[in-house]
Parts: sequence; C-alpha cells; structure tokens
Amino acid sequence: MSQVQDSHAPYTLYKSDISYFSGKVEAYLKYKEIPYQAKDIDYFSLNEIAYATGVKKVPAIKTADDLWLCDSTPMMQWFEKQYPLNPILPEDPALRFIALLLEDYGDEWLWRPAMWWRWVPKASRLSVGWGLGDSLFNRFLARPIGWYFGFRQLREWLWNDGVSKTNEQQIKDMLFREFEFLEPVLEKQPYLLGSHPSAADFGYFASMFRHFGNDPVSAEVMRREAPNTYEWTARLWNAKPHRLATHQTWSWPEGEHWQPLLKRIIEDYLPYLKQNADAFKAGHKRFDYSGKNFNFNNTHMTHYRVYCLEVLQREYQALPESDRIRVNELFDASGDLAVLLNGVPIISGIAKQTVLPRNPKTQPPQKPGLKALLIGQPRN
Repeated sequence: MSQVQDSHAPYTLYKSDISYFSGKVEAYLKYKEIPYQAKDIDYFSLNEIAYATGVKKVPAIKTADDLWLCDSTPMMQWFEKQYPLNPILPEDPALRFIALLLEDYGDEWLWRPAMWWRWVPKASRLSVGWGLGDSLFNRFLARPIGWYFGFRQLREWLWNDGVSKTNEQQIKDMLFREFEFLEPVLEKQPYLLGSHPSAADFGYFASMFRHFGNDPVSAEVMRREAPNTYEWTARLWNAKPHRLATHQTWSWPEGEHWQPLLKRIIEDYLPYLKQNADAFKAGHKRFDYSGKNFNFNNTHMTHYRVYCLEVLQREYQALPESDRIRVNELFDASGDLAVLLNGVPIISGIAKQTVLPRNPKTQPPQKPGLKALLIGQPRN
C-alpha cells in the first residue's frame, strides 16, 4: 500500500460501470493504490455532482475535506503530484509527450467507434440502456429510460455528429484498425510503452475496457479478434506496483507496427482537432471535417477538444529542441507534426476549469441549466 500521507484521503469516486472515463480513472486509482471508495451514481448523486462542479458527468471524486476533482486527465495529473511513486509519465521529455498524445487520442478519437459499437447493435443498446435506467431510477423505469438514453446517444454522438450511411462502415471498422496496432505491440510487451502502465495505457483503456471489452457485442469481437488486447484490459485493471519490476523500463515507439497508429494521429486526429479549433475561433457551432481518411459533415464543434489541442500545443512547444526533433522524426514518414502543433497556441478559455481541486464554497461553479439537471450533459 502507498505510504503517502494524504490529508485529502480517503476519496469517494462517483462512477458508473458503463462509463468510458469511470473505468479509466478507477483503473488508475487501483494501480496507484490510492485509498478510495466507489459510489455508483443515481439520479440524486448526479445532481450532487452537478451542484458541486457545474457539470453533470462522471467520474467525479470528492475528497475527505469536501473538495472535488473532475475530468479524468487533470484528475490523474493532480494525483501524480500527491502519489509520485510509479509515475505514469516517463522522465524522458519526448516520450512523456508521446504518452500524453496517445492518452488524448485514446480519450477523444475512439469516442465515435465506442458509441457505434455500444448503441447501434440492438443487443448492446438494450442491455446497456436498460441497465443504466435501472441504476439511475428503478426497474420499473428501466426500459423507457433505457430506450430514451439509447435514442439520445445515437442522435447526439452519431447521426447528429457527422456519422451517416456514407461513413458508418468506416466508424465501425475503426475498432479493427486499433486492433491491428495494439495486437503486435501487446504481443511484445505488457503495456503500450514498456514494462509499466503509462498515461497512454489509461487513455486507451477508457474505450477498450468499459465499452469494447465489456459490451456484449464488441466484447465477443475483441475476444476473437484481439486476444492480446483483451488480456491487456484485465492486466491493467488488476495491475499492482508490487507485482511489477522495481525499475520502470520505457520503450521508444519505433518499428513498423507503430506506423499505422502514427499515421492515424497525424493524418486524421490532429487535423480534426485543428479544424475543430478553427471552427471555434470562427464562432461556428458546426463544421465539415475533412481528413486524409475520414469526413464528418456538419459535425459539432466541441469546446473541450479545443482545450485538448491547446494542451498538446503547449506541451509540444515546451519540449527542448532536441526532443522536439526526436518527436518530429517519429512522425516524418506520415507527415509534418510541427505544422499542426507549432504557431500561436489556441486559447480555449476553459483551462481554468481544469485547475484542481475545486472548492464549491470558495469557487462556486456555474450551475447547469434545468435541461442538464433533468437529463444530464451528453457532450464534453
């Protein structure tokens, strides 16, 4: 167990077992052996979170001294300062940047296929929807609430967000493209960047565990098509520092098996963040995304993803020149990373919201509106 003297402990983790980011954060807390108790959310605890943080979303963490943490990446980075043993970010600045980039990619780019595989197949939609309705309200309302939630997710995250019959098959197949990358990496080493879990693992874990690895349809696909990845989800969920080598050994992401992922990041994901940020600067709520391999017409401008680009630009531009060159060379075969991350950094205007912990008594949050309180906030 951790020997850290933590005045904020123990923590209460508000979570849902079907939640993309709840699984990510809980796996991290377990790995770092941070003292916490888990609380499955219901309608009333969701409103408690909303009034304390301004957002009606999980995961959220309440400290023993009544402070609050939210947003998985800032949460984990805050905990890294409190619990510095077994860090999830390598000391090597270039590899640290790669870990942060992969975490961000896993968090944000895999969201659409995670939504497709959960809500389009009927067996998955009914199973997850009814289970959610039962946990939030009661078994008598489970079916109508589950039906509504499935309908809302399909509308909000797929059909109203640039997914259409034209590109639906591509969205579905994104899962198989990730398997093609993950399988050879996890055949060679236990975690994505070496001997120990890194931020990259936890970023990928969000979708691969709670969605692809546990939802009824995609879980069977993963077991058959990606056994190394399926095994890795269990390994990360059960990771403990005392079971691993004392010394962390990190690996630079080189080799042909890394190239498909690096190409996706530089050809599609970073251009998506850039075009999303351009739409934000222009005051547009929607835009037509055009990438190397994907097009999302009339997709939402997502404010949080403007912040994602802001952070990546800041981290990249802060790299020592020699490390920036190493990172650029890693992507050279696929494109020019500097073109996407150099220049005047975008300012999202929401960076202050990620400063943790939050104290509702001295930092009253902007309260969510009535609609958000009644039915939640589906978007970042």
